[in-house]
Amino acid sequence: MNIKEYIQTAHEHHLAGDLDLAENMYREIVKVEPDNAIIYNDLGNLLQEREQFDEAINCYQKAIELNPKFPGAYFNLGETFQNKGRLEDAMDCYKRVIELYPEFPGTYYNLGNIFEDKGLFDEAVTHYKKTIQLDSHHAMAHYTLGNVFQKMKHIDKAIEYYQNAIQIDPNFAEAYNDLGISCREKGQLDEAVSYYRTALQLNPNFAEAYNNLGIVLQEKGRLDEAVSCYEKTLKLSPNNYTACNNLGIVLQEKGRLDEAISYYRTALQLNPDYYKACNNLGIVLQEKGQLDEAVSYYQKALQLNPDYFIAYNNLGNVFFKQLKFEEAEKCFKNALNLNPDYSVAYSNFLFYMNFNYCYDSYAVFSKHLEFAKQFEKPLYAKISPHNNQRLTTRKLRIGYLSPDFKKHSVAYFIKPIILSHNKEEFEVFCYSNVSVADGVTTSLIEYSDQWRSIIGISDKEVTEIIRGDRIDILVDLAGHTAGNRILLFAQKPAPVQMSWIGYPATTGLTAINYKIVDDFTDPPGKTEQFYTETLIRLPDSFLCYLPEKDSPECSELPALQTGHVVFGSFNNLSKLSPEICMLWIKILRALPESRLIIKAQSLSDRTTRKYMMNRFIQGRIDEKRVELLPWTPSIGEHLGIYNRIDIALDTFPYHGTTTTCEAMWMGVPIITLAGNMHASRVGVSLLSNVGLKDLIAETSDEYIDIAVKLASDTARLRSLRERLRDMMKHSPLCDAKRFTANLEKCYREVWEKWCNSA
Repeated sequence: MNIKEYIQTAHEHHLAGDLDLAENMYREIVKVEPDNAIIYNDLGNLLQEREQFDEAINCYQKAIELNPKFPGAYFNLGETFQNKGRLEDAMDCYKRVIELYPEFPGTYYNLGNIFEDKGLFDEAVTHYKKTIQLDSHHAMAHYTLGNVFQKMKHIDKAIEYYQNAIQIDPNFAEAYNDLGISCREKGQLDEAVSYYRTALQLNPNFAEAYNNLGIVLQEKGRLDEAVSCYEKTLKLSPNNYTACNNLGIVLQEKGRLDEAISYYRTALQLNPDYYKACNNLGIVLQEKGQLDEAVSYYQKALQLNPDYFIAYNNLGNVFFKQLKFEEAEKCFKNALNLNPDYSVAYSNFLFYMNFNYCYDSYAVFSKHLEFAKQFEKPLYAKISPHNNQRLTTRKLRIGYLSPDFKKHSVAYFIKPIILSHNKEEFEVFCYSNVSVADGVTTSLIEYSDQWRSIIGISDKEVTEIIRGDRIDILVDLAGHTAGNRILLFAQKPAPVQMSWIGYPATTGLTAINYKIVDDFTDPPGKTEQFYTETLIRLPDSFLCYLPEKDSPECSELPALQTGHVVFGSFNNLSKLSPEICMLWIKILRALPESRLIIKAQSLSDRTTRKYMMNRFIQGRIDEKRVELLPWTPSIGEHLGIYNRIDIALDTFPYHGTTTTCEAMWMGVPIITLAGNMHASRVGVSLLSNVGLKDLIAETSDEYIDIAVKLASDTARLRSLRERLRDMMKHSPLCDAKRFTANLEKCYREVWEKWCNSA
């Protein structure tokens, strides 16, 4: 065999993958032809395939030494340097290739990769485009250019180049996957699902595509399908810590908290620096009432990523639950300093202000105006004229939007209204931001005329859905509470918009026209200046309460058995301001034999219990007189504990609402302290409507005096125990038909006003 044939045979073995034989033959050839630059280059290619990079570099350098104008050797040397991370050396080689052979597209492509790795995206774009200019069918160049535009947040451009890659190579599964990522970023979830499914058809073992598909299905509220996708991801890629984390999130949403914790912990075992899993573990521990542990994981997330604004927001929420108001406020502000556009943290801060005694009505109102200036004003341009038929007598379409169409306080007050609406005059649409339905959700679906789940749907798309439904009056039931879609209202999907039930202050938005209140919560001439909305004062009460169907019977007055009065509060612990606790301490001092029961979800946490108990110990109250109870899973069990209480004590400055109604329904009178804003006057409305105005205090001293006098009046307590449930049944507070008729009259009035405004 002559040398030419020997070289050809070596190449054939190389191409066939018989690398040992090919390498031996190349080495034999260079012994015979030591000046053959091509063979040194070929041997370098083989060694690079075997990841013997240093030897490959020596071969390419020998080839260049033998032939200084050998562009292929420079290119291959550049690739080897690139593989070893010697990017500057690689760039020098590629520049030499361009001098020798400027029309070779691969050089520009590799330079584009280097610039992308270095974060120099503009230079990367230039070189990828040059690659495409030289080779328009270079699918990888189109694809990687799409990746760069994705990183630059030029999503439309990214989509364009991913689609180009797919046109060139219809079997390009990675391009379909990344096209799905871009569509998801644009809020086009259905398109994203389609692209992920195509990627999986092309590559059924594509673990990343399963994970990405799970994310979108989860966002769309299709949780069981999402679980299946994450499980498939982990089957294909058992060490995929992001899939473990994502599966934990879905299981948490489904209420399977212990399983969620297990997956978060697995994610952290796989990657101890995975700050998102730390944050999510904190969320589920917080949900379970393990607040100290939650704090530790949020803090760990921030140690790993000090710029993780979401963890600051969540940490603020825990501190808020633990009554650490200063720390909570600092966390919310840290989150906003890191991301001023994080509306969730801003809403949480606004909500928190309603609880803090330090903020007066003017401060609360001013901060809501700042929210609107930052978040609502930029959305003005997106508001389109409404073409609803301006006919005052026609059937109206009413939309109720809430994240709380489930076992939640709001449901007690919206359910009787939806059930009682005049279906001849009003068509009821419910827009639900509930991820996991429960029995309450099911009943609300049954009572409403139209049900729309808006989980995972962008504000823009929901706005179009509401406009498509031709809603005349859209009512927000959440305000700035958890899960709100307040910025959806800023886009004015309905011609008339209202705020009601779920939030005790202004929304701050000019796009919301009205807020439903009553004369007790907002006495005429007293509070209008604290709202951007026009106040609609309903007759009687701004609320209608639907008692729990299977409520326990009211017991005999507990004091008759125990020989002492037991006070109680079942409110959210965050409502127990230091000021109201001091009043309770004074009441307990004035009645040395009395007891106090406080029940709240946050009291599941040991540190929070200790913190709360210390308030009373520092007030010289024996800890044996104060009982702290955690959350109970059963509503029947929860209501049954009222049978241990003689008198309920309302909170201040944020009154109870559902708890006040529950207490009275269970025969327990409640004492409230009236303030000067809506949040501190809800108790005034509830007690006035039931006929217990004498239990409303105007001053702190009067609050104490009423409590002491009522505790000493066993006859009246016994009478109220026997009559209070019946008093509620026959009050405006529980008269759903009367209330709904009044509400519908208001709807008609504001609708007529809009019709005549053209």
